[in-house]
Amino acid sequence: MTYAWRGLSLDIARSFFGAAVLTRVVDRLAGLGLNRLHLHLTDDQGWRLAIPGRPELTELSGPTAVRGGQGGYLTVAEWTNLVEHAAARGVTVVPEIDLPGHVGAALHAVPALNPDGRARPPDDGSAVGLTQLDPDLPATAEFLHDVLTAVAALTPGPWLHIGGDECPLLSEAAYAGLVRQAAAIVRAAGKIPVAWQEAALAGPEADLTLQFWSAGEAGDPGIRRRLAASAARLVATGAPVILSPAAHTYFDHKYSPRDSFGQDWAGTISVEEAGGWVPEAAVPGLDPARIVGLEAALWTESIHDEATLDRMLWPRLEAFSRLAA
Repeated sequence: MTYAWRGLSLDIARSFFGAAVLTRVVDRLAGLGLNRLHLHLTDDQGWRLAIPGRPELTELSGPTAVRGGQGGYLTVAEWTNLVEHAAARGVTVVPEIDLPGHVGAALHAVPALNPDGRARPPDDGSAVGLTQLDPDLPATAEFLHDVLTAVAALTPGPWLHIGGDECPLLSEAAYAGLVRQAAAIVRAAGKIPVAWQEAALAGPEADLTLQFWSAGEAGDPGIRRRLAASAARLVATGAPVILSPAAHTYFDHKYSPRDSFGQDWAGTISVEEAGGWVPEAAVPGLDPARIVGLEAALWTESIHDEATLDRMLWPRLEAFSRLAA
């Protein structure tokens, strides 16, 4: 079966990969019949896209990165060239501004986003679930509007990803409210909001395309509980679904138990396994008619150079592409 959404999610927030590498990635995606490049542009460790009117984001959180990683960011001109180059090859670039969690870089660059009004120190670690926006601060609404509206204006493609993952410290009500707020801004800017599966908590009024990644294999107990609950909510909604099950599509994971490099919290993923899973069985109870696509992912907490990126990504992505396309 050929899916409408055949993609790769690439994390350039933990460790930055610049325009030259991303252009090469686009060309290889197109050669494999893949048609989405989902760029994870912001996280706790760095902010990777210049935002007109918000220069502090890249001035202060562009140089930061995960320990051992590379800093940097894409200028507006580099971003424009990249999305145009991709579009000419049939690849749509999907920007992701991760919120309301994974916002350490924003809290570092914008002191007013912190309840005490003081900038959060830069984060070079790999822990997750430790940062969140505060819905009660006036600066939060201004930040969401400024950033999401600007990214929408910079991006000709129809989708804008708003993250939504791993935010256990916010109450469910506060989390859902922020997701709905962000989704409304995206829609007002003329884009379709996409979010990770946890955002199913925001309800049908958020009108999201949801991206499944886990039924609860990862993270602290709070994150695991929310993942399990969100997977059930995802099944119960009528939302379109993109499948990125970590056990099959997270290519920062080891190829086999014998490998010394790579993650393994979701198991190991051989080339054969990357292309040999059954999408319709990935989420028990999900109506296959709601699956709009498949997306692999490469996270860069420990991937800091082009040679390692190539070694972890391409053999498995080629196998994945035969399943998706």
